[in-house]
Amino acid sequence: MSNESNYHHFNYLSDSGYDHLVEREEKPMTDEQYHAHTWLSRMWNADIEINLLIDRRDKIIGSMSGIGKYDAEHIPTQNGENATESKNIEYSYLSEQIEKKMRKLSAENVRTHKVINKVDDTMLRGMLESRYINRKTWSEIGKAYNYEKTRTYYYIKVALDKVSPYIPEEVVVE
Repeated sequence: MSNESNYHHFNYLSDSGYDHLVEREEKPMTDEQYHAHTWLSRMWNADIEINLLIDRRDKIIGSMSGIGKYDAEHIPTQNGENATESKNIEYSYLSEQIEKKMRKLSAENVRTHKVINKVDDTMLRGMLESRYINRKTWSEIGKAYNYEKTRTYYYIKVALDKVSPYIPEEVVVE
């Protein structure tokens, strides 16, 4: 019945179970679902940013290991500082940025867990954790629950409905 250009998901007809499903055309997220999704996704790229900073910091260490003591003391930079001093300053700065981002990510993950844990349904809560804490794709979540991607997406929207009353009204700024 379905083909690649014909997307469907399922209509949730009962609050008490998942057996009462009817196929219907997919609809976009409601404003409440989108607000919940945006808030839950607010730290989505933080771990990527942290890894990029770590890579930059590690390259500094690699570049410093090739500079001998005599060379480092006699290689001027544009600011008249020696190369080792400049690299140490940059290394320290990047280490500080990594630490700040890691603290923020950790605090926001705790905050996100608290909100997600308010959802009573264990399956919906697990899907929210998979998507917004563990950053799994729709397909990965579907495999874990033996659902197709469209059905998984539907359940995520149901989960967003359940969690949206607990989402702060704050504006997400990154």
